[in-house]
Amino acid sequence: MPRVCINVQGKNAQPYRFALDRKVVRMGRSTDNDIVIDCPSVSSHHCEMKRIEGGYILEDKDSTNGIKLDDDRMEIIDLENDLDILVGDAALEFELTDKEKDALADEDHVPKQRAPLPKKKETSEPRKRPAPSATPSVRPGVPAPLASTQTSSGSNFAITIGLLFLVLMAFYFGMASKHTSKYPGKEWSSKGLWGDMWSNGMSPKKKPATPK
Repeated sequence: MPRVCINVQGKNAQPYRFALDRKVVRMGRSTDNDIVIDCPSVSSHHCEMKRIEGGYILEDKDSTNGIKLDDDRMEIIDLENDLDILVGDAALEFELTDKEKDALADEDHVPKQRAPLPKKKETSEPRKRPAPSATPSVRPGVPAPLASTQTSSGSNFAITIGLLFLVLMAFYFGMASKHTSKYPGKEWSSKGLWGDMWSNGMSPKKKPATPK
């Protein structure tokens, strides 16, 4: 019968013995365990001792403080005599008699011992998003933003209107100069090109000759 002894600092040792064919022995602080460990560092359902081919293992059940072998945290420990094992802060002693060792030696034993995988560290600071650029980038084959197209069209329209205005002004001043040459103010009652155009479309009248 394998012997298990739990030692919690400041309390009496807790020795247990189990049949060699016992498959699972549950350990933890909760009273529904096979071995109740009254220790603050032990989780409610801390670990399990399991019977496997050729021996026993101690397997952590995702406890807070884990199980340790020689102060190294482990996920599974292959149990042997005289190992320095901790369940939380409680020491665990495991012992098999020579007769039990001989019985287990007839079985094919495959080591299961392993350390837990390292957990990924969570970053406390959120990732900073890059600030948006003032000018939107344009990828090849992708049309430019509509706002840029509208701005360019508006600029072209303003330039066209400006040029048309300059052409009209040049045409008007040319016509006004021709009108002044044709109807000089000394001989004709002309109001200028603009004034004559608004006088019911009538041509200026010639002034009467002054008597000498």
